[in-house]
Amino acid sequence: MRLVLFFLSGLALAACQKEPLPEPVPPPKPGLEVLWQYPLSPDTADVSGDAWFIWENQLVYTTNFTVPEAQVHCRNAYNGELIWKLEDLYHAGWVDREILSIADKTIACMWDRVYCIQNQTGEYLWKTDVEVLSGNTLDGDPRIYGVGDFVYHAHVTGGTPYYESLTLARAHHATGQWESLFTVLQDQDFHPHLGSVSLWMNPVGDSILLAPFSMLGNLVVHSPQERSDLYAFNLRSRQLEWVLKDYDPLRSGTPIYPPVVSDNRLYINCNKALYCIDLLQPGVIWKREFPSGWGSDIRFNSLKEFGNTILLVSDHTFSAMAISKTDGSTVWENKTAGPAADELTLFEGVLYYTSRATGRLVALDAATGATIWNMQSPNRTSKRPASFSNQNLSIDSEKRLLYVTDYYFIMCVKLPER
Repeated sequence: MRLVLFFLSGLALAACQKEPLPEPVPPPKPGLEVLWQYPLSPDTADVSGDAWFIWENQLVYTTNFTVPEAQVHCRNAYNGELIWKLEDLYHAGWVDREILSIADKTIACMWDRVYCIQNQTGEYLWKTDVEVLSGNTLDGDPRIYGVGDFVYHAHVTGGTPYYESLTLARAHHATGQWESLFTVLQDQDFHPHLGSVSLWMNPVGDSILLAPFSMLGNLVVHSPQERSDLYAFNLRSRQLEWVLKDYDPLRSGTPIYPPVVSDNRLYINCNKALYCIDLLQPGVIWKREFPSGWGSDIRFNSLKEFGNTILLVSDHTFSAMAISKTDGSTVWENKTAGPAADELTLFEGVLYYTSRATGRLVALDAATGATIWNMQSPNRTSKRPASFSNQNLSIDSEKRLLYVTDYYFIMCVKLPER
């Protein structure tokens, strides 16, 4: 009898072992090595910053103070030594897409002026008054975009928020001379707002500038109708290649981060949906809708391409997601990482970002969504609530160094080997 029971229990155990349990997600790696850090201001009070980009061995980043005094700093990327800083910008605070790197220069846009700064010395190379560009000192959108050697800006006429017309213009980083490309006029009750600028090389080798516009209506004050239009401009012929109107007809809104352009397709996020658009025969291939209440603001999220997926981080479910490029289905979802702030960074198959909700620095496996590490600021105390929330980051791929700010300090973190 005892032998029979042993035999039966062995069968049950074998049956249970036919399907192995999934491997547990490894816990966050503690104690990531901080190589150096410096305060953003002498007293480290009432200040925040963003680590923006690396040029050669220099790190350029911004600081925001509670008084109208935004600064740009440049440090040696490997030892943190301060090289130069600009304190005369008189700007209340930086927001997304107001500063970018082109060649050996930093381009920064205020509400009233566009600056070009030499990275090596911190000297101003040229300045342009936005009033001269658009006729409205404070009505132009301060966001700028860099494509190749050019910076792109939307010159507008008419007061906010209902621009009468919008002209997409660009300037070469070396000269600061602006040229107009094309103009989008008010369309009945819809008024144009530039979403972003990106580049597509079509099959015959032409450079096609892709500019999504949010067309804002003003019939209903508290809940205006909107639609999204996509303009394709040929930089060789200087003519519009085509215009795709109303691909997102209601409650739309184009992204402030450039969409993903891949294999003659455009992946673009509007308010409540992610779209896959055919660029050869302009039209929607598929649409992935996000339920109202948690996907209404995905246009403010950065997108990254990884293999056959589009990576994004939702604001409302606090979920990081990989969406199939084939049909828009979910490949994986991580519900514990927290919503992203600013632009996503992809390096060696790892997705890096700072979480707006948790204030942590997050690293996820881009293939599976598994949490690799989830880092709290090493400067966080009860008296100093240091947080990575709403901060940008930069990665030196050769040295495997990550740069980020935590409101009070700029720091350099050594990335662990994978």
